[in-house]
Amino acid sequence: MAVTFPVEQALLPRIWQWLRTNTMSIIVIGLVIFLVFVPISRLLISSFQLGHPAFPDGWTLSNYESAFTAENFYITLARTFWIAAVGTVISLALAVLLAFLVERTDMPFRNLAWVMILIPMAIPGILFAMGWNLLLAPKSGAVNVFLRDVLSMVGGSPGDQGPVNLYSVGGLIFLDGIRGVTTIFLMVVGSFRMMDPTLEEAARVSKASRITTFFKVTLPALSPAILAAGMYSFILSMESFEAALAVGLPGGVFVLSTLIYFTTRVQPPPDYGLGAVFGVIFMAIMILLLILYRRAVNHAERFSTITGKGFRPRIISIGKWRYPAFFLFLAYFVIAVVLPFAILAWVALLPSYRPPSLDVLHLLTFKNFAAVFQDPAIWKVLWNTLVLMLITATVTMLLAFFVSWMIVRGHGKGKTALDILVFVPLAVPGIVIAMALMIAYLSPPLNYLRIYGTIWILVVGLAVTYLPFCTRLMNAAIVQIHKDLEHAAQVSGAKLFRTLVVVTLPLLMPAFIAGWIWVAVHSLRAFAIPLMLAGRNNQVFAVLLWEYWEKSMPVACAMGVLLILALIPLTLLLRKFISQINRQQ
Repeated sequence: MAVTFPVEQALLPRIWQWLRTNTMSIIVIGLVIFLVFVPISRLLISSFQLGHPAFPDGWTLSNYESAFTAENFYITLARTFWIAAVGTVISLALAVLLAFLVERTDMPFRNLAWVMILIPMAIPGILFAMGWNLLLAPKSGAVNVFLRDVLSMVGGSPGDQGPVNLYSVGGLIFLDGIRGVTTIFLMVVGSFRMMDPTLEEAARVSKASRITTFFKVTLPALSPAILAAGMYSFILSMESFEAALAVGLPGGVFVLSTLIYFTTRVQPPPDYGLGAVFGVIFMAIMILLLILYRRAVNHAERFSTITGKGFRPRIISIGKWRYPAFFLFLAYFVIAVVLPFAILAWVALLPSYRPPSLDVLHLLTFKNFAAVFQDPAIWKVLWNTLVLMLITATVTMLLAFFVSWMIVRGHGKGKTALDILVFVPLAVPGIVIAMALMIAYLSPPLNYLRIYGTIWILVVGLAVTYLPFCTRLMNAAIVQIHKDLEHAAQVSGAKLFRTLVVVTLPLLMPAFIAGWIWVAVHSLRAFAIPLMLAGRNNQVFAVLLWEYWEKSMPVACAMGVLLILALIPLTLLLRKFISQINRQQ
């Protein structure tokens, strides 16, 4: 006869009740842990193994020995830091100046200036690099050809290359510095809009000039926020892949991201163990940078000079500099958008690449655009791209919504741990996430899920990558919603899940839609993860574009022009929802 103890009788119902009460939290936390830690842990394991991750040949430390004894590794590491550091300084200086001009001065056409800053988001990094490759390639770049013609006219001896060499460290710094401006601008522009102006007014009363006030009062007051934005941009620059692939590889200029790609996808045979070591080292460096970034953010919050709602600093009159200030925005827009888009459009209208010239106008044709849609693979690729965009944006934002609610409404150390957990992917470069997923889903037991080579592995990779930004966006929005509204719904008998979906989510819709559009735009332009995880059945537009770049440049340019034209409306729509969110704050 079995004996049932009273303690067990009381304990089991309590456990069951706890599970029912916390079902949503358990599912969300379990999903985040699965998405973030499973691939990373598998990457770490593979760094100690030989052979293919699905059929390892045993355990070893030789992968680490090979990495740390390779002289090229240290050169590549130093080069990666140098490019990211100098590029970030350029981006930071330009972005802070543009943010100040658009928010604090009486510069004309400020709404148009906002659009000029956002439009570069519509040009994927790979197309930006391709465009400037066509402009500044040492031999055939349109700008270099023009400069050599000018030097010849004035009696110089320009030779057959240069004078500008984009395939260099300087070229990568230039591309990185221009590409990072929009991100930093969006991070610091709110601080300029909401800062407390009393310190500036005190400086003006003390007869300080506007320039002195800007450098000795405004910038120091906002320095923690500016430092945090700069560090975030530096992290993004460290993991940059597109420019390093399209511009660095032709010149033999490797950075860590392209070294990982070359080791695992290009060289025969692929060395997954060594690639995993490079990924682990890269990830460790980025985690250290992430820790410094979080400390900078906390420091910024402690020294905040931002005012409450309904108050804005006084607009500063810059007199005769109003139109030159707007010209600065125009110059940035030309460099970041007009020139690369124009050269892509020019090449797309030619049967083969030729520098811009009146002599070849008779060759202009739309056949390359027709060739895009005549490719039998294009329709499947377009379908994959559309499905990837819709599913990734929806899944990422729904997960971010529930995670953010748990972080904002939660109590104790649990919410801090969850906040750190969802922020970890920011420290894992996209190329490393892709490699980790590749190794994890080629190895038991995850290989039994059979999602490697499908669109779902791309969804997983992109969702993990975009989750840190989306949770930050939703955190700020949920703080604006008073919890009494949720309590009222629960008192009325609504379950927690229903309360969040019916009450909380509709109130957060502007932020939710802004995040959805942001993820959709970045999913369309994503390159590193789709390229690393590309297979026969899950190719997307950006990967097919890269394949055409290597075999038919004019058709690749036609595809790039079509992609940019599709992204511009989404980018402008994002501006609308950003403005709506700002009005609510």
